Amino acid sequence: MADSGIRVWAQRGMWGSALLSCGAWGAGALPRGLPNGIWGAPGPALALIGATAAYAGLSLLLWSWWQLGTLLRDGAVMSKRRQWLTLGGWALPLLPAPALFSMDIYSYVAQGALAGRSWNVYEVGPSALGGHLAANVPEVWRDAPAPYGPLSVLVSRAVVFVTGEHHVVAAVVLHRVAALAGLALLAWSVQWLATRSGADGSGAWWAASLNPLVLAHLVGGAHNEALMLGLMMTGLVACRSGRWVLGVVALTCAALVKAPAALALGCAALVAVAGQTGRWRRLGRAAGILLAAVGTLVLTVTLSGLGWGWLHTIRTPAHSYTPMSVATDVGRLLRWIGTEAGWDTTPDPVTVMRTLGTLAGGCGALYFLARAPRLGAERAAALGLLALVVCAPAVQGWYLLWGAVPLATVAWRPLADTRIKTVVVVVVLMVFPSGRGPTVPDVVGAVLGISAILLWAAWTSQRARDAGLQPSPRPTYGEPLRFP
Repeated sequence: MADSGIRVWAQRGMWGSALLSCGAWGAGALPRGLPNGIWGAPGPALALIGATAAYAGLSLLLWSWWQLGTLLRDGAVMSKRRQWLTLGGWALPLLPAPALFSMDIYSYVAQGALAGRSWNVYEVGPSALGGHLAANVPEVWRDAPAPYGPLSVLVSRAVVFVTGEHHVVAAVVLHRVAALAGLALLAWSVQWLATRSGADGSGAWWAASLNPLVLAHLVGGAHNEALMLGLMMTGLVACRSGRWVLGVVALTCAALVKAPAALALGCAALVAVAGQTGRWRRLGRAAGILLAAVGTLVLTVTLSGLGWGWLHTIRTPAHSYTPMSVATDVGRLLRWIGTEAGWDTTPDPVTVMRTLGTLAGGCGALYFLARAPRLGAERAAALGLLALVVCAPAVQGWYLLWGAVPLATVAWRPLADTRIKTVVVVVVLMVFPSGRGPTVPDVVGAVLGISAILLWAAWTSQRARDAGLQPSPRPTYGEPLRFP
């Protein structure tokens, strides 16, 4: 019966993903300036229908994920075949969909076009391109240089080289293919590490690979975190299996996509060095790791031809305001209180709190880095990255995956706690599928779509009660589970 319940929720999640994909054609982050494209600007009716379908699908996907987590926490097990089938059923329907929950993908396309023209993406912003490529980039990033590492820009340059600058739809889909490749690496690595760590592979897969933040933002939004996390987790697998040179190369490449992955590299390096006996062996291992990391870094930057400007632009996102940044929110509150009270607000409270948050996050990351030999590379990297995110001056919902994914491989059960699952659901629902501010179709569609799934959930629960198949609230180990 447990396997039957898993199959039911896996299928419902697949239908939810398909509904979300269909809804994106009316309510997604559609590009501007492409009147003849297949992702044309929808009229009010199509926008409303799309938003309703998108929110119905998203709600069904979230509900399915929640119920699967409950089953796995209570002792159910997913076979490896079922894990991959479920991931494919939930992720692949999003492949042809317009961008979802963010317009950042259009920044990637613009950066790829800039690099393809041999312009320095670390000095010039997308606005230099003009036309539809610049128009689709969020206004806050149009004049900003690329904040990503050279490997991320290389992927975007390769995509635009294949599709051409005028085929934005194809460029978005190819970026999503790259994101799915990163997701495949992530999923395989989570499965491998969870098995070796003694954790339940089914639970780790649910907490990491099937996480709605992964599906909504790494697949739907095609964020480069998919590639970063895929390479990072692959590197941790290689280091755990003793192939530390390969591991260091993969982890360095992850940091060349987005810099925070460098913390995982440091944790894995300390664990590898501490595992050696004798001073000279440790020094030799440390020298080898340093040589492999520096060699990968220099070779990649040299071959890319992009230079070292990314070292100066990685803090660019920190200058934007994101509501999830505790440090920034506290600073804004203090500034408002000071202004209302007539106090002198020099220095600016926002700047002060952002600086303190950055320092606190850095100290937290260094603390867990130093404890990596005792905690293990995966746990130390997870906790250190979460410390960085919680204290950062700019936080996006998908940043939580930096720490949640490696944490799932060693301790997935805390992530199955009702409070944590609620946080995930809230964070996913905080952003509209269009990636922009709310419109009337967005709000009405959200109410209609979520209400439809809630009514269906109530109806199916009532049917289960009427049939006498309602599962007990606290099943014990070995007790058969029954589902509608």
